[in-house]
Amino acid sequence: MKTSMVLLVACFLFHAQPLHAQAELTDALGRKVVLRTAAQRIVSLSPAATEILFAVGAGGQVAGRTGYCNYPASALSVPVVGGFSGATVSVERIAALTPDLALVSADMHQRLVPLLEGLGIMVFALEPRNFEEVYAVIEVVGRLTGHEQNAARVVRDMKAKLALIEKRTRGTKAPAVFWELYDSPLMTSGGATFVNEAITRAGGRNIFANERGRWITVSFEQVLLLDPEWIFMGSDHGVDITTRPLWRTVSAVKNNRIAVIDADTIYRYGPRLADAVAAIARILHP
Repeated sequence: MKTSMVLLVACFLFHAQPLHAQAELTDALGRKVVLRTAAQRIVSLSPAATEILFAVGAGGQVAGRTGYCNYPASALSVPVVGGFSGATVSVERIAALTPDLALVSADMHQRLVPLLEGLGIMVFALEPRNFEEVYAVIEVVGRLTGHEQNAARVVRDMKAKLALIEKRTRGTKAPAVFWELYDSPLMTSGGATFVNEAITRAGGRNIFANERGRWITVSFEQVLLLDPEWIFMGSDHGVDITTRPLWRTVSAVKNNRIAVIDADTIYRYGPRLADAVAAIARILHP
């Protein structure tokens, strides 16, 4: 089952069930998970999931996190069970925390699912691919933790922020944008990423939006041919494009239109995605 359909099924089940009633939920791996009661001790193996947990009011229920779960600041006091990749996660540390729920990445942690379930821990995999699926995941987390109303409020707030941005940029020219993910090899965002959707929602146009992949490798010649008006990158990239001699012929470099967006807000599927869109919109449409 495709992720979008899985999350739609999950959302339907949430709204069809009374508050705190037993529910069968379908996660991003297509697994059926029976929720009998709200989880009280949660291990989050995803920085995005950790942000969502705290955003919906379940921060006090978080018993473990990864070393990359650095937002909000109150999350830093939670015990660390490893890094983000499955190979760095300590199942022993997780077991010692006696959680009743583990939130994992469908892409990164598949091998951990049977191990955690073998310890009697309920596992729910998350991996939204677009903003609509992010809304569904936030509602999922609200349901799993007993914070449905707070989760609905978080979703409403995100949608309200994005609606204001759309209203402000409607009818304006969409500047052409190149998003540099990595420089060697040169990589960018295709059409199936949060980055592409964020650029569009901010009133811009990703020059590689028609590429069907997520993170794709491109050439300088392709960038030069499409001649972006703006170049964006995440704050984790840390390169100076102006030092590349050939790039000085690109309009964005020639006009000093190079911008950096906080990496955690744009690459994580949490409530701060709306803030990333707002940051991009302020640059493209001052």
